[in-house]
Amino acid sequence: MMKRKLLFAIIIILLGCTSSWGVVHGASTKKAGFKKTDIPTFFIHGYGSSYRAERYMVNSATENGVTNTVVRANVRRNGSIRILHSSRWTDQSYNPLIEVNFIANHNRNYPRYAFWFGKVLKQLQSQHHFTKYNVVAHSLGNLDLMYYLLGHEKKTAQLVHQVDIAGPFDGSNIDGFRFPDNKLAADSRPQKMSDFYHFFLNRKENYPINQVHVLNIYGNLDNGSNSDGRVSTTSARSLKYLIGNRAKSYHQVEFKGWDAQHHMLRQNPQVSQKIIEFVWGRDNDRAS
Repeated sequence: MMKRKLLFAIIIILLGCTSSWGVVHGASTKKAGFKKTDIPTFFIHGYGSSYRAERYMVNSATENGVTNTVVRANVRRNGSIRILHSSRWTDQSYNPLIEVNFIANHNRNYPRYAFWFGKVLKQLQSQHHFTKYNVVAHSLGNLDLMYYLLGHEKKTAQLVHQVDIAGPFDGSNIDGFRFPDNKLAADSRPQKMSDFYHFFLNRKENYPINQVHVLNIYGNLDNGSNSDGRVSTTSARSLKYLIGNRAKSYHQVEFKGWDAQHHMLRQNPQVSQKIIEFVWGRDNDRAS
């Protein structure tokens, strides 16, 4: 009789634990309260990389119920584009995610990548008729995006949310413009400037005014280098001088520690959560 009572008590406890886990897990998903719109979000990878570098962030968004549609845009070496659907983009799709994948990924011709990104944007826009879009860029993908945004080419859709991760806006140790002793003035203007920073600075008036919500995420290994191992915090924060006063809102977030390393940032769960809240969260004040 005693054994039977003990077994019954154990079963009740296990059922209670299972039930409690289900309630907590469900509440977490419900609390997020994501916006569902037809606005697509494009992910742009960096030098020597591919769509695989975007997978953790894309999977995090998918697993959290942000979207029901993921598309890959393969850009071939000649600039032609092939669209692959891991889930079909239909009228019932919400918050579609596009992994931009540059096959030729080992050169630093940022204007060319910017042009190719524009082609991807236009091709998908002609097929799905969206008027707004978001972008999440990592590493040198941020320079591709900036060349596109500050170029004179007529834009066919409005950027709403711009997420920059580990952006080497004023150089890094992978592009030949490493300024270890560089400093920012009070207005975030860097003392030393790379060639492409000069280019951006001369064209900053092309950036849309009072339109884009910007989230600038950068890493600090917190080991005295003031960098993520590739990009200095000075270079990453120099974005504010370029577009901070033209953006509709501008936020900078520093992550510290080993998982704030340049490549680890894109696989950092806290970074992914911050992106999800910033771009799709209902509770923020960035209405689309």
